[in-house]
Amino acid sequence: MTHRERVLTALRHREPDRVPIDLGGTVDSTVSAMAYQPLRRALGLPANVTRVADVCQFTAIIDRDVREALQVDTAIIQPEPRQWSPGTLPDGSSAEFPARFQPQLLMDGSQVLLDDEGTVTLRMPAGGYYFDPVHSPLWEATTIQEIDKHWQAIEAYDSPAYLDKSYRELAGVARSVREETDYLVVAFFGGHILQAGQQLRGWERFLVDLLTNRPLAEALMDRLTDAHIRRFARFAETVGPFVDVVQFEEDLGMQDRPLMSPALYRQAVKPYHQRLFGYARSACTARLLLHSDGAVAPLIPDFIEMGVDALNPIQISAAGMDPAELKRQYGQDLTFWGAACDSQEVLPYGTPQDVADQVRRQIDILAPGGGFVLAPIHNIQAGVPAANVVALFRTAHEHGRY
Repeated sequence: MTHRERVLTALRHREPDRVPIDLGGTVDSTVSAMAYQPLRRALGLPANVTRVADVCQFTAIIDRDVREALQVDTAIIQPEPRQWSPGTLPDGSSAEFPARFQPQLLMDGSQVLLDDEGTVTLRMPAGGYYFDPVHSPLWEATTIQEIDKHWQAIEAYDSPAYLDKSYRELAGVARSVREETDYLVVAFFGGHILQAGQQLRGWERFLVDLLTNRPLAEALMDRLTDAHIRRFARFAETVGPFVDVVQFEEDLGMQDRPLMSPALYRQAVKPYHQRLFGYARSACTARLLLHSDGAVAPLIPDFIEMGVDALNPIQISAAGMDPAELKRQYGQDLTFWGAACDSQEVLPYGTPQDVADQVRRQIDILAPGGGFVLAPIHNIQAGVPAANVVALFRTAHEHGRY
């Protein structure tokens, strides 16, 4: 089977020749930029330039030689800059960043990114590994009219200015990958609604709005949904014809429970997801992959009802995310994309044998009947031993035969 055929077979809930493998096919199944060169060395590959497009997660863009070494079946189309510029990672190693991403180093060792008005929008503390969004432009809004004054921030969500390739330019990249390789092509779209509301309004304040000022919260989600649909129309016309899977994102889970009660989700948030996902399915033939980590098991029936084909990352360490139970209940309707190895304990702190043992167990549970794409449970972090990463993927290839 080709790489693409292998993943598509699994997505159809049939058994391919082996379990499909993903690394870097989504923005949430890749590797920290600081762990990337150690991984290349462990694979016997020469050092090269690490490129970082996702500056908030500080992850590396995976090169084709790494995909080939690990027998990965996927390739990503993600927002990119037109130009790159040299920079330094938090561990002191070199990398390339979007040329329009120009953070400032402060006296206390932290770094900040300013917008055109001089407002700090992203901040990395001294000694930190990530830039965090710190500006909520709708924080003081009290009326729907005040929300509408911030239409530019709403329209620009998921589209940072430093990732300035247009959809038409990304379509050229997607077309090349599709025509020149046999990888399954995954395109990142984003489409945050709840998370966008939290960031634009304030993380805690927006959750309070859902309980105490529902009309304001709904007005913001309605405008976000409209903006995403307008953007998806451009995406579907340009990038859409060349991709197999589109990745949407919405973090709805904590470690021990969903971020809100299922009842509140269904009343307040789900209608906007349903509208966005429904439009996406009508405008594009690609399958829909939803990323939401944490304890989201109570919401999986809603995901399936809304037309989600695959769920990532299947955080097996979170409450209620037992893979055997998930496979039993939802394995006929949903593809599990992730679930390779516990990323909180086993992958960073176990031995290569510990990793291999857990990967084998996950394959035994989730692979039968198809509907499983093996990938890291979220991004592989800095400090994870490269030997453990290699053990994960080699075990997947060796044990994942049908």
